[in-house]
Amino acid sequence: MKVWITIVGKSPFAVINPIWIACKSGEFIPEKVYLIWNDAVKGEKEMVVKAIKVILKNYGVPEPEIIADDSTKVHEEDFRRLAELLLSIRGKELREGNEIAIDMTPGRKFMSAIAMFMGVAKSLKNKVHRVYYLHLSDQRYLNYPLILIPHKLQKLYEMRRELGVTSKE
Repeated sequence: MKVWITIVGKSPFAVINPIWIACKSGEFIPEKVYLIWNDAVKGEKEMVVKAIKVILKNYGVPEPEIIADDSTKVHEEDFRRLAELLLSIRGKELREGNEIAIDMTPGRKFMSAIAMFMGVAKSLKNKVHRVYYLHLSDQRYLNYPLILIPHKLQKLYEMRRELGVTSKE
């Protein structure tokens, strides 16, 4: 099973667009999505859940599993809990033999940094398979849906590949 882990921030399309473009390109179509969130983004979380379900159904996932309950809720400034939650999800999904992608695009900078670390740090055993970052080269399109952003202004990077991190490391 393919699993996508991401953080819900104040810009819903920063959460929605990376998964959408990963599906559109055929590179990664998850069947299970973990949404890490906090009370400040409760409304955005609901929008994101609905949008991701529609996207995944349109890409052939009949019953996408979206985990966005109290088990994935983190206080915005609880760095340790965020890291522990990411480690816990990663460990559980790897034990089940699943392929894991972390999206570091949305959320606060420290959240993205922790997500990136979880995916590429050489000191960690059993890393995730992919770490995605959707780069938007024109900030005027911040929080626009994928289809309204010119293709040439956005690029989905897989950071393990970009940094030369192999699956054997």
